[in-house]
Amino acid sequence: MHHCLRTDEILREIFQCIESRPTLCALAKTCRMFYDPAMDQIWETLTAIEPAVLERLSSATSVTNSTGSYPALLHPLSGDDRDTIQRLSSRVRRLHINLRIILPRFDETDVSPQWVYQLASLKDSSLLFPNLHVLSLEVESYPNQNPSRDVDTRIFQAIIRLFHLLVGPHLSALRFEVPNSIYPHLNISSIPLLCPNIRTLSLGELDLYCEKPPISDEIMCGFCEAVSQLRHLETVRSYLTSWDLLSSLAEAKGLRKLWMFLPPKLGPVPTRPHDNTFPQLRTLDICTRSLTLCLEFLRWASLKEVTGIYIYCPRPTDDGDPLKTLVDVSSRISLQCKKLEFLWIFFNPGADHHETPTAWPLRMLKPYQDFHQLRVIALQTGHSVELVDHDLEGMVAAWPHLEIFHLFPDGIMDPPVRLTLRAVTALLYHCPKLKRFTLLFDATRVRRRSLPSFRGDLVQNTSVEYMGVYTSPVSRCVNVGRYLSKLMPCLELVGVFGTFFPRWSRVCARHQRKPKPWFYEYEKTYPVFDYDNDGDAGHGTEWLWTCRRNVM
Repeated sequence: MHHCLRTDEILREIFQCIESRPTLCALAKTCRMFYDPAMDQIWETLTAIEPAVLERLSSATSVTNSTGSYPALLHPLSGDDRDTIQRLSSRVRRLHINLRIILPRFDETDVSPQWVYQLASLKDSSLLFPNLHVLSLEVESYPNQNPSRDVDTRIFQAIIRLFHLLVGPHLSALRFEVPNSIYPHLNISSIPLLCPNIRTLSLGELDLYCEKPPISDEIMCGFCEAVSQLRHLETVRSYLTSWDLLSSLAEAKGLRKLWMFLPPKLGPVPTRPHDNTFPQLRTLDICTRSLTLCLEFLRWASLKEVTGIYIYCPRPTDDGDPLKTLVDVSSRISLQCKKLEFLWIFFNPGADHHETPTAWPLRMLKPYQDFHQLRVIALQTGHSVELVDHDLEGMVAAWPHLEIFHLFPDGIMDPPVRLTLRAVTALLYHCPKLKRFTLLFDATRVRRRSLPSFRGDLVQNTSVEYMGVYTSPVSRCVNVGRYLSKLMPCLELVGVFGTFFPRWSRVCARHQRKPKPWFYEYEKTYPVFDYDNDGDAGHGTEWLWTCRRNVM
């Protein structure tokens, strides 16, 4: 064996690049030198206590019900089981616990949460995940059922006890999504004392249509107090929102990334604490049902250092003229965020009877003509794109560093098409770094053997990997495939929606690279913002911390 492979640090660096658990298991069995680094990598992230841990315990019993068979802890832990739990859990750095607490049906036994009782009964916290860095606790309670107070109280007390066993100064990331009835017992205000090194915090669960009862003012005060005392906070994802909480976050000097849900109503806007709120904020992600409230927040906050903004607003509830409000939001962003590099807006007003403005969305994007540093521009609305070729050409010339550009209507099955392949050619001419784009354009008229050129220069962009065409019409002739082969020789995927999918499939077959036609998928259009993967698993679906743009 080479000397390098006898160095533990080198082995750990290599094994971190391996995603396949079977491969890591095989490496662990290869030799004694590989065993520890491979096993640490296998157990570093644990997405469930059962069956990974339970099936290795002698106290576990196999239980069968309508959903299948699984191991359950129905008896107290033995001494050997405690040693096993300590040995295995000491390797875990990231833990996700998902509890679905339901009542038993008919003659079934309520055994699914029994392991919670046993683990919560441990007296020594050092026996249970002592090296944990990331904790995600999700509790789903009684869907469509009336809760039993006895079961409710017992399991909730066990969950609270387990929570306090797991939290400690070793945690750097914490997420909890629990029923409102648990929050008063978690002693939220004590979190800064228990976990002073928290850098990533996720609070609550998304309630887009505000169907659940609101969090009490007392609990919100606890969150505000906790946030104000977490000195190392860098990333916050909050489904619980109040002006007091936003004021506390605005004072967090190290906060760099903020995802928040703005409900339709939030009360009167308070006075801004001072002109230097959110001093280090770089990424702002807003999910809301009210563009008006979003505009109020943008006017209230100071966002001088922000480089990335994402706004997701499906079916706003309180906007009389949503397009005008959207233009105002865009204008406010351009006035505040002079360092902006990412701009992403998803907006669907539903049944909006306002007439689409001429050359939409030229008025909305025009304020960014001086933002030559922009790398991502995406606008997805419920209105058709009324731009013509020279409108688009004039805009994109100002953004030479664009890597992602998406401009298309949402939810319109047969939108009018104003752009042509000339607009696509101009886009790729002015934006040589472009990797992904979506445009609605007419590809039915392409002359035989024509070459992609703009202003007399031959255009060829080797960076583009994905092209979204949405419902773009296309002809049956071979000229389109040849034209796109010259224009984008490295194209890999084409996103199509609607009746022209067969024709675009033939175009892909005639392209020299044979890109794969995809029935239009939203996730292909979403950009990746600069979320650090420091244990908060910003893009990991296993933690359910993925931003909405990546999961729609």
